[in-house]
Amino acid sequence: MHKRFSTQRGFTIVELLIVIVVIGILAAIVIVAFNGVQQRAGNSSRLSELKAWEKHYKTYAAQEGKYPQLPAAEMGVNYCIGTGFPDRDGDGLGDCRDLGTAATRHSVNPGLNDELKKVGTLPGGPRETPVSGSGLGPWVNHNTNGAVRITAVLAGTECPDWTEPGYTYPAGARMCAIVLPAVR
Repeated sequence: MHKRFSTQRGFTIVELLIVIVVIGILAAIVIVAFNGVQQRAGNSSRLSELKAWEKHYKTYAAQEGKYPQLPAAEMGVNYCIGTGFPDRDGDGLGDCRDLGTAATRHSVNPGLNDELKKVGTLPGGPRETPVSGSGLGPWVNHNTNGAVRITAVLAGTECPDWTEPGYTYPAGARMCAIVLPAVR
């Protein structure tokens, strides 16, 4: 009589469950780390563009002796700067902030962009995805006192030291601005 013993042994259900749980934990760690990297990369890109706009405005002021002029009625109004903004309200102009709220929507001012093109290619490019559902940015506000405020929306709630913090959105985004003093 021959006894047959199998030398093959399979995994138990407990061993399989342990492996699945470990893989799930590792996947969760990777996803959280990846989201943080995406947020930092997006913020870095928006901050670089903010610096580029600051340089563009300073170059314009150096060449023209002033910032681009807006009619008195448009002083203190926020305008998208650059190109590539989606036209959400069908007015033919791009919109860069609070895309779902007409009362706080900012649109492109073609005359302002044309004026800024005098000193070179406008910074930025196509923009489709708002930061935390809040806004695309950047936009600019020419104050009645002659100062210029260039604002971007960053994911998270911290602004770099070289910017001025603004409104914090409930969705976890913050407005950060560079303020350029009036040209004298």
